[in-house]
Amino acid sequence: MKLIDSLTQTTKLCGPACATVKPIVKASPGTQVADFFGNIFGTANWPARWHCGSWSDFHGWLYIISDIGIWASYFAIPFLLVVMLRKKQDIPFHRIIFLFVAFILLCGLTHLIDAAIFWWPAYRLSALLRFITAVVSIFTVYALYRILPTVFNLRTVADLEAEIEKRRMVEEKLTLNEIALNRSLELTTQNNRQLKSFTHILSHNIRNHASNMALVSGLVDTEKLDAATAELFEKLNNVSRALNNTLEDLSHAIKIKEGVIKSTTINFADVTTEVLHIFESDLKVNNATLETDFAVEQVVFPHIYLESILINLISNAIKYRGADGNLKIVLKTYINNELRTVLECSDNGLGIDLKLHGHKLFGLYKTFHDRKDAHGVGLFLVKTQIESQGGQIQAQSTPGNGATFKIIF
Repeated sequence: MKLIDSLTQTTKLCGPACATVKPIVKASPGTQVADFFGNIFGTANWPARWHCGSWSDFHGWLYIISDIGIWASYFAIPFLLVVMLRKKQDIPFHRIIFLFVAFILLCGLTHLIDAAIFWWPAYRLSALLRFITAVVSIFTVYALYRILPTVFNLRTVADLEAEIEKRRMVEEKLTLNEIALNRSLELTTQNNRQLKSFTHILSHNIRNHASNMALVSGLVDTEKLDAATAELFEKLNNVSRALNNTLEDLSHAIKIKEGVIKSTTINFADVTTEVLHIFESDLKVNNATLETDFAVEQVVFPHIYLESILINLISNAIKYRGADGNLKIVLKTYINNELRTVLECSDNGLGIDLKLHGHKLFGLYKTFHDRKDAHGVGLFLVKTQIESQGGQIQAQSTPGNGATFKIIF
């Protein structure tokens, strides 16, 4: 009686076709999986949805049209996303967008199959599509979760507009600063031009007067003068010579600062050999030794400047040698940490108290030892020459322990 009631109830709910379908016999999981994929497109086990339940035409077609509309939209959205990616390749998160494309397409296919089941009950295919959709959905959720921190750090349009405004203001300030700098440069150039002109005129006029004074004093026959007057004229001659020497030094310094001297590739050993010919007798008389270690053999620099630098450094080493008379001068070259060529000249002479004299070490006419032949011009010229070529000079020294000068090219 119960079985008859059950069949009657099934027939009422699903229709005659649903009631005639035989139930699937229980089988092992492996057999069930094999049967599932072996009959993935099979429809024998189910009736078409129109025949399962009591569907009115309105209800059925509303369901079908809705599913087809959803499928059409789910197909159009990925298509537009792909077109967008092809047109705008700088859009971020390409992989995430492609995951969304796959996810939306699969969702659309489930709706298409759902509409087709009204005539073609491919429930196995529908289940497989839903499973694939679930897997892709889970991967999409995970991938989206992974990029959330990056998404939160993306600048908004307002942020970008504020940044653009800041940059615009900075550019305006830079433009104004550039205008002011150019104006200042023009004024400086004009002042320098006027100063150079004045310096040349002043130097020329003073040198003329000094030369005339030396010439006139030289014409005086001191033998016909009394001792006191002759002594005064001798002092006058000394002052005149000192003035001429000073003017020559100043003129030389001005020419270095103004002149443009061509740099060439020169060999340290060759220039050193030339300079040593000048000091050959001085080195021999003072029992001095000079050692060289030119790890860097060449440098691009004006030959006349390098010669002058070596002359002044070696001359100072000889001039300010120690009292023991065993002078040792070491010349070497190397590459420093800034990858610049360095010429180092060290000696074991008197040394300099840099704490006391360091601030005026390279000043013009600055001397630090009580010697009559010290003029205070050599280091000034060395500094002027190396700086005119973009280099610099450094000094290390302590009294009684010699001095080390580093010429950094």
